[in-house]
Parts: sequence; C-alpha cells; structure tokens
Amino acid sequence: MTGTSTTAALAGCSSLNSQSQTNGNEEENPNTEATLTVQVQPDQEELRALQEELQGEVEDEEISQAEAQQELQSKQAELTEKAVSEYEETAADDDALSVDDSEPEYGILRITAPAATFVNSLENGDIAAVLPSEYYDQYIQQQEQQQALQEQMEEQESNTTND
Repeated sequence: MTGTSTTAALAGCSSLNSQSQTNGNEEENPNTEATLTVQVQPDQEELRALQEELQGEVEDEEISQAEAQQELQSKQAELTEKAVSEYEETAADDDALSVDDSEPEYGILRITAPAATFVNSLENGDIAAVLPSEYYDQYIQQQEQQQALQEQMEEQESNTTND
C-alpha cells in the first residue's frame, strides 16, 4: 500500500484540482464537497524508535529476527489503528468533515469534506494519501482476498505436516 500511496496521492491531488477547476465563467468554490478515500500512517517517530529498539535486541541476541519482525508488525498495526482513531476524533469535532467508513486495521477511511480540507490535511501531514472513493472498497476486497489466501495456505501447510 505504501509503495503505491505516493502515486495514488498524486492522482488524488490531481483529481481534486480537476474537481475544483471551473470553466472560466464560474467562481472557484473551495467549499465544494467531495467523498474520497484517505490513508493515515502510524506515528513515524514512534515506529522508528521501536525499530531501533528491536534492532538492538536482535544484535544483543535477546530476540530472534523473526520475533522482532513479528513485534514490529504488531506494533505497526496498533499504531495505525491509533492514527485512524485520532483522525476520527478530529473529524467528529469538525462539522464540515464526516467519516463515512473506516478500516483502522488498514489505515484507510472514506470521508466527505470540502475539497480544501483534503489538500490542507495532506499539507499538514494529517493524512498520507488522498485516493478516489472507489479505492476504499477495492482495497478492502483485496485485503480480504489476501487474508483468505493466506489462511488457505496455512491450512494446507498444517494438513501437510499432519500427514
């Protein structure tokens, strides 16, 4: 997701620009509402500190590389959910912003807000990417398919080792 988020964020921004452009006879209205998908990221400083801590533990042979990776993934998921929760709390205090859907596990939300809100949120670092509204459903579906495939592979592996 992060690999494509930069490209998608740029696509989202150009989409916002095209939505806010006028035909020359109308005034530009930055309060025009849009429904888009946004991505939030976990606190990068906290994540970086955890990575350094875990790397030290691996170097000191206190934990294995696999354990460190598992701990990092778990903490990253926790921090991502926290970031979504904080964004939802902020949105609840803003009458012009509404959260239509959210998936804290994946760090994405579908929100409706004035177009200027999306741009300001990107500039302030409140969100990491702005994507088309349809992306939300596509991403959730993709994640569910990947999870089902992973569960099937684990089940097959379990059946193979039990035989």
